[in-house]
Amino acid sequence: SLFLCRVYNYDPITQLKNVRANCYGKYIALRGTVVRVSNIKPLCTKLAFVCATCGDVQGVPLPDGKYTLPAKCLVPECRGRSFTPDRSSPLTTTVDWQSIKVQELMSDDQREAGRIPRTIECELVQDLVDSCVPGDMVTITGIVKVSSTEEGKINHLK
Repeated sequence: SLFLCRVYNYDPITQLKNVRANCYGKYIALRGTVVRVSNIKPLCTKLAFVCATCGDVQGVPLPDGKYTLPAKCLVPECRGRSFTPDRSSPLTTTVDWQSIKVQELMSDDQREAGRIPRTIECELVQDLVDSCVPGDMVTITGIVKVSSTEEGKINHLK
């Protein structure tokens, strides 16, 4: 059985303006308004690979869906280094994935300053997919990670 646990009322709430490099890898909570929701896509979290030499199958975790080949075959007598992915294997795991953009909540005095509201991309998986629509006010808890699209920019919450 699979149990999905959620953290509620996590303190403190981090302001979007304070999400910086020192937040990388840390678990934080944010509050804001959903301004964009992507289509739901499959995310491969573990992929089976078949050894070209002996046919042994091993499952390789794919952190954030990043394609990663096995280093070598796990069979001691083989140690082959050539592999073919097998998406239909029971060892391959795929989950629903969705990206949303959350905009900070701004007080009246901040609006008058003419400042553009900050936004952050958040990734939703499994049962959290399709849980919100643009306009919803949400509290998001997750781990801050570096965006792969813009190197070095801290703007993702997983």
